[in-house]
Amino acid sequence: MTKLTAQAFMLAVIISCCAAKCMNVTDFDISQTTENGDKVLYSQANTEATFVTSGWIECHEDHTGVNFVIAYLVPKSWKAAENAKVTYKCDLAEDHDMIMKMSVVPNSSLPKNGQGRTWVECLTQEYGVGTNVLDDMEWVVYQTDDKWNIINNQFPTFKIFFTTNVGDKNLRFHPAVFINHTDDGFSGGTDHKTVVYSPDCFEVVGGSGLVLDFCNDHFNKISPMSSLQNDYITFTFKGSAADNDLAATKEVYLQGTAYTADGGQYTMNVRDAKSRMVRENAYSDTYNITFWPVDFFGVPEDAVIEHIEYYFCNADGTITITQSDDDLAQLGTPMPAVKEPFVFRFECE
Repeated sequence: MTKLTAQAFMLAVIISCCAAKCMNVTDFDISQTTENGDKVLYSQANTEATFVTSGWIECHEDHTGVNFVIAYLVPKSWKAAENAKVTYKCDLAEDHDMIMKMSVVPNSSLPKNGQGRTWVECLTQEYGVGTNVLDDMEWVVYQTDDKWNIINNQFPTFKIFFTTNVGDKNLRFHPAVFINHTDDGFSGGTDHKTVVYSPDCFEVVGGSGLVLDFCNDHFNKISPMSSLQNDYITFTFKGSAADNDLAATKEVYLQGTAYTADGGQYTMNVRDAKSRMVRENAYSDTYNITFWPVDFFGVPEDAVIEHIEYYFCNADGTITITQSDDDLAQLGTPMPAVKEPFVFRFECE
């Protein structure tokens, strides 16, 4: 984030919270410090990253025995509920620099005004995956181990530290943070809760696999993104990701080859009812197809599929959308003489 961007982001956060009566965020810092002291928006795979949330509590009524709540939107592959450590310091403590602990809120502890939903269900239904374009993300919710009393016209500040291993997968996403307290418990208003979406993408680099890009729309999408060959998988063509001729044909097919561990290749190159993708609705340029890979590609059931190379095309195969088309649209990468297909790799058992 440039200095100007960072200042604009902080100003936007403060403005968005000015009307709030309780929980205010002044900064959501996702940058990491390198050994040279540089600030960067990435971490190496299999290392830890720390996000810092700063703010203040503007109290206009007494609250007793309150746990303060914070939630983070992060990739599911991070397994943050198992791996993350969340600590904080707050002016409510006698020692303002004392580091205190926060713990994952169990599903059995429901928010006061969540209408029977868990905290995670409330956050997912209200905010989804924030400004990200893929849904393989989750809200992980923490609360202070200690309960606090706060009185009318008390305005303490806080700083919360979220530290977690970023896993082994190459990816980039928009983090988000949410703050609230148990005396409010996800009420319908915004006086006591605030959500902040980072305008910057955070990246994990030096890991395994192709980069999972949660930040930008791409022509291709797969769900679930971490799959075994015996799972049913949905492949999606998003024609609205960038200008292209295929979306205008209104008839899209999935073609590709499954590669097995023993060197086998099993190709689907027929454009028929089996490979035709279904348009989501009459107004959408998004097409889906769900299948069992073994059946779709005609792979023997005892074979191990390592990866699939695939592309999208029209009825006569003259218009194709591949990884090369996506790279041209997203990165401006020149089109090669021979287009490169999309690649999907299966998880190991």
